[in-house]
Amino acid sequence: MLKSLFLLLLLPALALAQEDIYHPDVPELFTVWHRVADFAPAMRAVEAARISPDGRTAVSVSKFGPAVRVWRVADGALLWEKDQNAEVECAAFSPDGKRFVTGDEDYFVKIWDAQTGRELKKIEVNSSLDGITWSHDGKQIAAGSENGDLLLWDANTFKPMGTLNVGSTINSLDFTSDDNRIVVGGNIQTPNPQTKKTDYFGFARLIDLSGTSPKVIRTYEGPKGSVKSIRISNDQKFVATGGFDNGARVFELETGKMVYEFIEPERIEAVAFTGDGNFLVTGGHQHVMTFYRLRDGKKVLEQPSPRTEYLDFSADGRLLLSAHEDSGLISLYLMQSNMQHRQELYHQLEVKYLRNRDLKAEKK
Repeated sequence: MLKSLFLLLLLPALALAQEDIYHPDVPELFTVWHRVADFAPAMRAVEAARISPDGRTAVSVSKFGPAVRVWRVADGALLWEKDQNAEVECAAFSPDGKRFVTGDEDYFVKIWDAQTGRELKKIEVNSSLDGITWSHDGKQIAAGSENGDLLLWDANTFKPMGTLNVGSTINSLDFTSDDNRIVVGGNIQTPNPQTKKTDYFGFARLIDLSGTSPKVIRTYEGPKGSVKSIRISNDQKFVATGGFDNGARVFELETGKMVYEFIEPERIEAVAFTGDGNFLVTGGHQHVMTFYRLRDGKKVLEQPSPRTEYLDFSADGRLLLSAHEDSGLISLYLMQSNMQHRQELYHQLEVKYLRNRDLKAEKK
């Protein structure tokens, strides 16, 4: 109880620090390491990579050399790996970081012990899984299938908690902070009689989970091609999508109003908000990760990279982990702090957080 109260009191201070320690105009990104995370002899691709809640470990899942791998964030050391029978598409940590869940093309959801690599549970479904996430309160696991189903389970008993079909494929999902709603992005596949091919129309939707069964309560209009990634900003104000129409879009979560539309030369596979909410990051078939400043919609940084499949920020916003196609790499970047624009803040943080003897008088 005391620990929970302490965290509640500390969170506003941490949020303030996270918002203010970075340069507000242009992010300063430092490359920490690159690691090979798919060892297939020909094509290599990492489908997803996630950082644990405490920022100490990371998980990656790969495609052509299908495997689950866990890494130490500090130095990129490989802690353990488990080869798989089929492509592994998605992964997500539990809030306490002790477990994580994966979804694969073998029609299985698997829950893993993050430290030992022991498979704790295997749930068979009727389709491949493209997206997966764990609720903030730790009580639910949600997955998106290639049948277009939103699948929900109790994270402790693994009993089904609901299903809702919203299209042909769900590629990506993200819970709101209260876990009462979830955003999903994907596509609806429609045969085109003129071209004799299938058209992929993208969608982004907000689903209510608070009732007896999940239901769509809002559609975010704008995406045309398949939506490959969808994310909610930390302050719960915005939803971002990125997809195969080369567009990244930012919407107001509650109204559905589009705030920004960024069109890039090639397909977008991943989007993510920086922890401070100042920037949207995109990655995809271009050989750059792009940062857009959200106060004015300007492109402010292009970070060279291989084709990007997934982006994930650590909970404190300090680290960015990226997963890459073609190269089979995962890469870790540090969001550097910069106090030059806020000298007085540096002193405030010094007094607040350091236990140096010479600062004790100032803390009184």
